[in-house]
Amino acid sequence: MREAPTTSLLDATLDLPRERLIDWLYQMLLIRAFEETVEQLYAAGKMHGTMHLYIGQEAVAVGAIAALRPDDYITSTHRGHGHAIAKGQDLRAMLAELLGKETGVCRGRGGSMHLADLERGNLGANGIVAGGIPIAVGAGLSIRMQRQDRVVLCFFGDGAANHGNFHEGLNMAAIWRLPVVFLCENNQYAMSMPVQRAMAVHRVADRAAAYGIPGETVDGMDVVAVYRSVQAAVERARRGEGPTLIEAITYRYKGHSKSDRQVYRTRDEVQAWMARDPIARLREALIARGWLSEAEAATLEERAREAVAEALRAAEGDPEPEVAQLTEGVYAEDPLFPPRWIRQAFGSEVPVEPPAGTRALSYAEALREAMTQAMAADERVFLMGEDIGVYGGAFGVTQGLIERFGPERVRDTPISENTIVGAGVGAALTGMRPIVEMQFMDFVTLAMEQTVLQAAKVRYMFGGKARVPLVLRLPGGSGTGAAAQHSESLEAWFVHVPGLKVAAPATPYDAKGLLLAALADDNPVIFVEHKLLYRTRGPVPEEPYLVPLGKAAVRRPGRHLTIVAYSIAVLRALEAAERLATEGIEAEVIDLRTLKPYDAETVIASVKKTGRLLIVHEAPLLGGFGGELAAAVAQSEAFAYLEAPIIRLGGVDVPIPYHPRLERAAVPQVEDIVEAARRLARLEI
Repeated sequence: MREAPTTSLLDATLDLPRERLIDWLYQMLLIRAFEETVEQLYAAGKMHGTMHLYIGQEAVAVGAIAALRPDDYITSTHRGHGHAIAKGQDLRAMLAELLGKETGVCRGRGGSMHLADLERGNLGANGIVAGGIPIAVGAGLSIRMQRQDRVVLCFFGDGAANHGNFHEGLNMAAIWRLPVVFLCENNQYAMSMPVQRAMAVHRVADRAAAYGIPGETVDGMDVVAVYRSVQAAVERARRGEGPTLIEAITYRYKGHSKSDRQVYRTRDEVQAWMARDPIARLREALIARGWLSEAEAATLEERAREAVAEALRAAEGDPEPEVAQLTEGVYAEDPLFPPRWIRQAFGSEVPVEPPAGTRALSYAEALREAMTQAMAADERVFLMGEDIGVYGGAFGVTQGLIERFGPERVRDTPISENTIVGAGVGAALTGMRPIVEMQFMDFVTLAMEQTVLQAAKVRYMFGGKARVPLVLRLPGGSGTGAAAQHSESLEAWFVHVPGLKVAAPATPYDAKGLLLAALADDNPVIFVEHKLLYRTRGPVPEEPYLVPLGKAAVRRPGRHLTIVAYSIAVLRALEAAERLATEGIEAEVIDLRTLKPYDAETVIASVKKTGRLLIVHEAPLLGGFGGELAAAVAQSEAFAYLEAPIIRLGGVDVPIPYHPRLERAAVPQVEDIVEAARRLARLEI
């Protein structure tokens, strides 16, 4: 066990107002009463799920948040009830949330581990260990870019200090001198793992030296010590001097969660820590100074208990969510089109799918033009990724943008994929509209936590009250000889995740229009760019315009069969259709353009006309998007019009190989589409 440096609260309170200290005592009593009430409710079976009690750690939340202004941000943890109360969250709304009520702070969608109140600056508790660290970095970046006088206080536990997010996040905040205070609540155990067995250094704060920032260890059972430490770090951050790492040595009296049998620690250990109880220490110091009587202390405690009881009585009578409301809050949808952001940035006259004209651009140039126009129209739009500045990214798409917009808005990052995406989430939550680029789609596997568990879910978890306008650009696909770890097509993964949208343009025209539409969307959008498309050319209007998400395009009319494709497969399908036409087979080619949402109506109408359906994509056949589309058609009115079985054509179940002949054989080529279409044209049910 690693004990904290101890201080004398009697001496430490000399220069602090009596009213403030009494208020801190009341807040700690309120947290304690809340947690004891919640524990009883769970034990009685009146609350669903799990809980992580904050009893014993009250001084950290109260002391730390006392050093903030009301408009400062916090990111919290799965043990976040104390943080929420100290940040001013409404007790009734919190209890209603834990009871699963519609009036809960997250409408009963988040529960104990996801309490959030964006209006009060609480960017959310987090069920993922260290999950809030990248988001705090992004919020700090947002503050910096919007030139606000705010600070982010990032709570995390000692277990999180061994997570990649910790190291990536502290490093990124340090090199950019972001106004983030990282506060480790070292309560001695990461579930059952003792801190001394989890790291070789003596203190978590010792790790600050690796990032060139101050690090300090304080007594987390002393509210005044925590306050003074955080206050100094907050003042440093406001001066533009960057982040600080503070380690508060504290202890949780209860188990990790309600199911924890606590076999990893002794009763004597728990009793030793309880003898240093933070509430008792402050109460005794105030009584010793003559600022509080025993009777007044008892009254204060009773007032806290009654406040919780009153909030509980109100919350218990609140309504529960209706099943009919199940899907509310998954996506932020603008009822008007063009979306609000487009109207504000460019005016209401932005055209939707205007004539293409005659000016030709490459796919990469079209993407660059979309980003240039968006950044020129709205300072909240910025780029973030590896080597996107002078180098222009792995494929040169962002080349030239740093010269125009500068390194603040075309922001090169360390190789820290998860924190790059997480910083985008945090920035999006706090008013920015980030475009995040992965060098290769494959590398998003290193950022799945922030993409899937954070970006996609925070809006719904927070009761539909959050917006995450984030575009994640992913160069994917085979054909460059980069082999297995740089050539994947992973779009179907993201289609499977509620809260994400997925675009996969095939033409320069759609690349620009869909990217502007994605930027205008208030949801995270996965933007898939096949690497072989970057040099393809086509007509692109010079003005800003939109291609709506969820609207397919008929690229070639036909009457004998329907070929549905997206991304690079569209070009191959069109070439195959031209070959088939010489044989008297007229194929209708549909470009989906977006996979989520996707345009089922256009596909169904075509199948009803042709009676035959061939679905093509480069991604592996097994589990690919083609299966979803085939099922949707089979379950629609188009099923009665089918004259032959649906055929799916996808990649082979093999990592993309290096050898060029093997690489071509791993994914559908033009000749494969021609052969499959011939076979389909001959088939009958």
